[in-house]
This record gives sequence, C-alpha cells and structure tokens, in this order.
Amino acid sequence: MDSIEDHHRYQSSDEEDFQESIEKAVTLPKPILLWRKTPPENVLSCSTLIIGTAFGASALLHTIQNKTLLGSLVLPGIDLKDNTADINSPTNANCNIYELNLDPSVVLVPCNYEIKDQDSLNFAKGIMNHIKATRIVILDTLSPSTYLSGSPDIEYNYPWLRLLQTAGSTTSSKIPTLEVPNLIQNLGAALMGYCEVRGLKDSYLLLSLQEHVYGKALTTAATLRGLKDGLSQLGFSSISEGVDVSLAVSRIQDKRVGSNRTREDRLYA
Repeated sequence: MDSIEDHHRYQSSDEEDFQESIEKAVTLPKPILLWRKTPPENVLSCSTLIIGTAFGASALLHTIQNKTLLGSLVLPGIDLKDNTADINSPTNANCNIYELNLDPSVVLVPCNYEIKDQDSLNFAKGIMNHIKATRIVILDTLSPSTYLSGSPDIEYNYPWLRLLQTAGSTTSSKIPTLEVPNLIQNLGAALMGYCEVRGLKDSYLLLSLQEHVYGKALTTAATLRGLKDGLSQLGFSSISEGVDVSLAVSRIQDKRVGSNRTREDRLYA
C-alpha cells in the first residue's frame, strides 16, 4: 500500500514540476511544423515513432533507405551559419519527419541539431503533440564523464547501453536500466518526461556511451553500433538491419559543424 501511495505522490510531484516547466517555456520560441501534406487535425498517427537526437543517433537514422519525407520541425533562431535547411544536404539543420516506405506505420524523426535544455520542452511538445504513436523509442547518448556508477574501477566495454522506460512499458530486454541517481538531459529528458506524465506506455529511452572532449561530442563507431544493437534488442530488428554504421560515421565526419567529431572504436580520455 505504501508503495502505491508513494507512486501517486511522486507522480503528482512530477506533474507539478512538468507544469512549472511548461509555464517557463511559454515565452521561449516555439518550433515551426511544416507538413508536406497536413494530416487530419494536424496530428499524424503511427504504430512506432523513433526519434534520434543529435549527433550520432540522428546520423544513424538518416542512413535508413526507402523513406519518405512527411514534414519538418524547425526551431526559430537556429544558427544556419554552418548548417542549411536544404533537406538534400548532409549539413541539413532541420528535424525532419519520415515514414518507412515498406511500413508507413513506422515514423522516423532524426533531429539534426542539438536542442539546448531551455528549448527541449517546447521541441518535445512540438513532436509529441503532432505525432501520436503506440510505441516510442528515443535514441540518445550518455557520457561516462557524468555517469555515476558507484564504482571507481568500472570499465566501459562496448556496446555499453542503458535503458529507461515509462511505467507500464512491457518490452523485456537484457539492456541494464540506467541506475539512480543518474540524470538524463536536454531533448531526451524532455521527451521521456512528456511520455511519463502523459501516461504513454511502451516508451523507451535507449542510451549509448559517448564521450565528450573539451565540450565536443566524440561519437565513435562503437557508440553507433550500441544504438543499432539496442534497437534489435528492443524488438526492432528490421529497422536495426536497415541502418548503416559506417555510412553514419561518414555523415558525421562530412558534416563539419564544429560540434562533433568521430574516431575509431577506442575511447580517448
């Protein structure tokens, strides 16, 4: 009984914190959603929604072939100095929305630029208010420099994955749960917070190890392989088979936006 009461109390606290965040986000710029063909009531329904955050997860989803552009989500004020809004360019700075040609019930949203913490809630709402899915998977990364393992001697062996899921999610996986008191940040945190507060079951945040050096994201091929393996373990084998790790690495290297670098599998301190 106590555990049930505790759950309701924590849920109530989460809802209050979420509402406070919404109020703070009111004055921030809202993302602009542009559909190629506006769905009924401006809401797209699908069975599976997979969102990839910048940079590795986004690049990985982009390598999936035979997908059709449905629309784009653009954050006002985005710096286009080293980016472009051209969807055919590897330096595209939009957050595009695609459906798989072989299975239109699967929608992919690779976010091509890093969403800062203050914009994350508005951006998450822009996605989740206009795309309704039965299952949601968010691909993100976690840095060992901020990870709290409880042991100073832990070794990070690839593929190194952690998983968070909303209450009521049913997928059985061997991927370890992200340990308390570790925190997730930015867009991944906003999306999971939205799913949890709204009671969206079967929502998962998959985290692969990614180091940061001098404030720059250091995406390795192993980081991307972790996300690929994680998708398969969560039951999305057909989608996992469709991603190309080598091509994703090449895309990141060619992007040259000054905020991401790739190296070989070895993790550099």
